[in-house]
Amino acid sequence: MNFSETAIVDGTLYTLGFFSLLTWSVILLKAGEIAWHRYRNRQLIKSLTGDVSLKSVSSLAKQQRKPLAIQAGRVLTVGHQTYVRAQSQPSYQKTDHAAWHELIERTLRQQLQKEKALLDSGLGWLASIGSTSPFIGLFGTVWGIMHALKDIGTQGSASLEVVAGPIGEALIATALGIAVAIPAVIGYNFFLRRNRQLLAGLEHIATDFMRSCIETDLVATQSQRQTQEI
Repeated sequence: MNFSETAIVDGTLYTLGFFSLLTWSVILLKAGEIAWHRYRNRQLIKSLTGDVSLKSVSSLAKQQRKPLAIQAGRVLTVGHQTYVRAQSQPSYQKTDHAAWHELIERTLRQQLQKEKALLDSGLGWLASIGSTSPFIGLFGTVWGIMHALKDIGTQGSASLEVVAGPIGEALIATALGIAVAIPAVIGYNFFLRRNRQLLAGLEHIATDFMRSCIETDLVATQSQRQTQEI
């Protein structure tokens, strides 16, 4: 196995080059993914005429032959399916509403967690590259300087011409490691913030749907009471 100065430093540079390519690939993919999700979610809300209610979601569900392959659509679909399943139960009476409402809320939260996992996919690469790239570059620099000092000792000369060239080449690894880490860290923080904004929007949609379900059941219960009194 060749552990010469050139092999180790070159291997470090190739590794950092691969990390840079991976970083920008993840950044471009995540940027396109977030932009697509924001657009599709906005279009879905427009199709609901801006009102996330049980009536509008039920109407949209009847028009769609397949489940909505959209973030907000998946959240609303699981909530609507749970509510429909609750209404189909013979025991769905006044005393059971609270339990079913809790089940719908848990279902919505579970779907939100799934959406969060999908949004966070790939960010681990950015975090790992951002934290390890400077150290990988520093390793290449230390190794290069160590062998440069050995060569200086062998030649028996420490003039500027002898020292500057090898050490300058070794420092390239540290500079490249920092250059790779900076976009990775910035991209990670940027997408983490964007993901939180998307999830906040989905939570608002889920809350509006849950409110509509509870409101619908309260109105139905009140109507039943008035009918029984009459």
